[in-house]
Amino acid sequence: MKHRYGLYISRLPKGESVWEWQIGRELLAAVGADYEIQGLEVQARVRAQRESRYLRLHFFLSGWVEVLCDRGGELIRLPIETAHTQVYSWDPLYATSEEEFFVVGPHEDWIDLLQAFYDYIALAIPLKRVRPTCPDAACPAVVWEYLFPSNPS
Repeated sequence: MKHRYGLYISRLPKGESVWEWQIGRELLAAVGADYEIQGLEVQARVRAQRESRYLRLHFFLSGWVEVLCDRGGELIRLPIETAHTQVYSWDPLYATSEEEFFVVGPHEDWIDLLQAFYDYIALAIPLKRVRPTCPDAACPAVVWEYLFPSNPS
């Protein structure tokens, strides 16, 4: 399925080019999963380097996601920033072990970036979903009571 998160190989110029997308909740709807993300605003920048045997894509994503706090259950906004590289080759003999590598068939022209964007955003979310300043004034009383019990037993 073609959507706005992708590149046509035939339209990429030789050498280097840069492509950008603004990513919001529509990405989650297109993927059909949400990784418990309630909201997001992410700027995706892809630097494409097309050569005769391969296409190297350098991904840079930054922005924020809204998720439920692991401690208090309230909605929090967490910053994310990540970088990844993928290599696509139409020459099956060209291979590298340093990046994500994909062989492109002779009639393939569309590189779908939808799943890559979703995966990279999900991987950038901290495992512990709490604000860096927690506990602070924005935390609900139950978090304070749990972290600092007034009557320890």
